[in-house]
Amino acid sequence: MSNFLFFFFLAFTFQVSAQTPNEILSAELDDFIEMQMTAQDIPGLSASIVKEGKIVWEAAFGTANFDTQSPVTLQTEFTLASISKLFTATACAQLWENGIIDLDENINTYLPITIVNPNFPSTPITVRQLLQHKSSLHDSESDLQLWDEIGDPIYDLPTFCESYFLENGDLYQASNWGNTAPGSSNYWYSNAGYTLLGYIVQKVSGMPFNEYCQQNILTPLGMNTAGWFYADVDISDVAMPYNSSLQPYGYYSVPEYPAAMLKANVTELSNFLIAYTQGGIFENNQLFNSTTFESIVPENMMNGFGWWGTDTWWGDPSGNFWSHGGFMNGVRTQLNYYPDDSSGLIILTNGEGDYFSIQKKLEDYISLFEVENSTGNQNLETNDLTIYPNPARDSFIIKRDKYFEQKVEVQIINSAEKLIDTFIFSDKNIKIDISKYPEGVYFLNITSGKKTWIEKLIIQ
Repeated sequence: MSNFLFFFFLAFTFQVSAQTPNEILSAELDDFIEMQMTAQDIPGLSASIVKEGKIVWEAAFGTANFDTQSPVTLQTEFTLASISKLFTATACAQLWENGIIDLDENINTYLPITIVNPNFPSTPITVRQLLQHKSSLHDSESDLQLWDEIGDPIYDLPTFCESYFLENGDLYQASNWGNTAPGSSNYWYSNAGYTLLGYIVQKVSGMPFNEYCQQNILTPLGMNTAGWFYADVDISDVAMPYNSSLQPYGYYSVPEYPAAMLKANVTELSNFLIAYTQGGIFENNQLFNSTTFESIVPENMMNGFGWWGTDTWWGDPSGNFWSHGGFMNGVRTQLNYYPDDSSGLIILTNGEGDYFSIQKKLEDYISLFEVENSTGNQNLETNDLTIYPNPARDSFIIKRDKYFEQKVEVQIINSAEKLIDTFIFSDKNIKIDISKYPEGVYFLNITSGKKTWIEKLIIQ
């Protein structure tokens, strides 16, 4: 072998061996996703996997706009379709927590108009029923296409709700109401119902719905480029929706925008998912408290807050799987959360192809991705130390797989950088009681041997 070939072989071997496990997994996923996008005629796609409060993988593929030849990047905004409902439900959860909305109160208490099912005029409709899709509204998914127009919605929320829900309204149809009473076990997925929730949020908060969400949800989550209207985002970053023949629908909107029209990129949407995997907390910002979060978890979902139900909604009432998908002209999206290991995935597309095989592949890879230490300190002690559960409530456990002959010092520091407590132990495992600490974000300053690093702990 010549010297040139020998050194080329060494360089090639080093490059291959230098790849991290996450990089190898990413390359495998890239190949699979690109193959599936070709097979399913998906023009553009971005996706992410979150795990233990971090994005462990994210990637962008394909074309955002064929006319401008813009590729999909991690900054590309996708219309989220029905994933938008999770943000509307979050707004309702916040207002419920603050005592501004009673889930079981007649919605007319909060509105300047009177809305009833004409078939059951004496039976009130409640916020909880709207969240559950059990309000007796009977609108069709295809109704979203009745008033779609290029640009932002042609109706504001007051105008749409008055026209749609009142008998003398221009958009009113008796067929929009079912023949079973509000609050019965009858489930009917309703975009109009979530639009009405958006109007309620707007009235009780005293600010436009989009501004309430911006101030109380998007900004705390660092979703600084997201928005409900094209006027609120950089339209050059928005993926064009395409039909199955890859013909553009145009940048359209529907007036039921609290149900369907939020636009976000995959990185910022991952912050929302991370907040839910951490009991409503993202970094130092809290969307709601632990009591509210407990009301949203899967076993209580049928009490409201819009994650799981039947039919169009996907999920598992035992709590192993939360999910919501989005489906509109030129839009297919998916957001999943798996509580068992605080992981989740997001898929955003600007086409109408089937992404199910991609979803299943991402699910298979979640357990394979390694979570990098927040400080980037990849020492042996860090890699062999596990903190669980996190978020925690009454206690958490520190487990070490190796090097447990060394003493470990753990300092608990609150978000105001005040030292709360210190623990020193040499056992392999230690259980630390935190029942006396208020809920919130804390930091664990951990010293083992000559190594020191910091881990974030959420108490809820």
